[in-house]
Amino acid sequence: MSLKSERAFNVILISFDTLRGDYLGCYGYPKSVSPYLDQLAERGIIFKDVRVNCGWTLPQHITMITGTHPLKHKCIYLRRRCSIPRSITTLAENFAKKGYRTFGFANANGYGGGWQYGFWRGMHHYTTIFPYNNMMELLPEAVAWVFRMSASTPFFIYIHTNDTHEPFAASQPFGSKWGTKYVNRYEGEISYVDNYFGEILKELKKRELDRRTLIVATSDHGTEFQEHSFQEKKLNLYEEISRVPLILSLPSVLPQGKRVNGLCETIDIAPTILDICSLPIPEWIDGKSLLKRISGETKPSEYVIAHTLHEVIYYYEHFSITNGQYKFIRTTPLCKNPLKLPKEIGKRFKRLSSVANLKDGVWRELYNLEKDPLEKENIISSHSSIAHRLETILDNYINSFKYTPKTSKMDLPSGNNNRK
Repeated sequence: MSLKSERAFNVILISFDTLRGDYLGCYGYPKSVSPYLDQLAERGIIFKDVRVNCGWTLPQHITMITGTHPLKHKCIYLRRRCSIPRSITTLAENFAKKGYRTFGFANANGYGGGWQYGFWRGMHHYTTIFPYNNMMELLPEAVAWVFRMSASTPFFIYIHTNDTHEPFAASQPFGSKWGTKYVNRYEGEISYVDNYFGEILKELKKRELDRRTLIVATSDHGTEFQEHSFQEKKLNLYEEISRVPLILSLPSVLPQGKRVNGLCETIDIAPTILDICSLPIPEWIDGKSLLKRISGETKPSEYVIAHTLHEVIYYYEHFSITNGQYKFIRTTPLCKNPLKLPKEIGKRFKRLSSVANLKDGVWRELYNLEKDPLEKENIISSHSSIAHRLETILDNYINSFKYTPKTSKMDLPSGNNNRK
């Protein structure tokens, strides 16, 4: 059976900021916090092992809408001015060229949709008017307006909602639906966005658009719940940050209830959307379409590489590479005495120095994800050849973008401090 069609499909790409896949029922979470997303997965496809290409919002969302690695699009800075290069087109630009009406709905978190970064490019209608939190309850009416506007024209919609990002502020009854602890409030946020996402799905069906609309639901990164001694996010590329959900649904074309195992990554989202909609995939895109993965014609990615740079506040550069079984992580501090940085930032570096190899001012870690999925035992000392092989692949990948990694500015102790 062909997974393509000559007729134009509508597209909704929605990113739930900071949403962990393992907190959704369709990924095995025991509580029913996400019934509508779970139903969407039943009607479509979920990818079980999706990895980010960066650990924070801006680079991830630019990667999501361009299919390029952060080291290529270079929107990687917390404070420095940056925007999508003109040589790279967005999904909206590609769809607009084919006659689609294109819409974008973002919020006060500019990293997921800020005008200055180029998210507006290719959009016929674009807004960031929505609040930092409590956006989802306003969204169904806005999306219904798109449906009315596009009665006879295919549409592409990009949505970034920040509601599952702290500080958690879900309106009632969702705010305290699962309890008052920090993780319960996160569950409440998931139920909140899921409920209003369900309203959008109902409106699609009411207007008989559901069978002709490709829905792509995903996230930019996860969050931490003390897995590595800290709450929130930003300073690691461990599994609680790196793994995100990816659900695709297009009932008239894609199979229903399918689970796809094996590595894939954020850079694969844009080419997959273009491929399903029979639009050409630009040659400069780094990702690969997952369409043939769905039908079993191609194998998973060999490895996924992620990069995070925080040139201010947190002062570090982070790389990781995983082949599914092993993950190698390299952290370079960008200031002297990082262990003395204030509050939680310094504490994070102290924890890292207690578990990771320190050599030439760089901390290195290696984890066997099959035996140690929670990444509790750094095995780099006993598996140095594996770490070396992964780091070589990582360095070659970095060099392919002509990117020069930052160098450490920390004061080095005499000799090397090697910890298992």
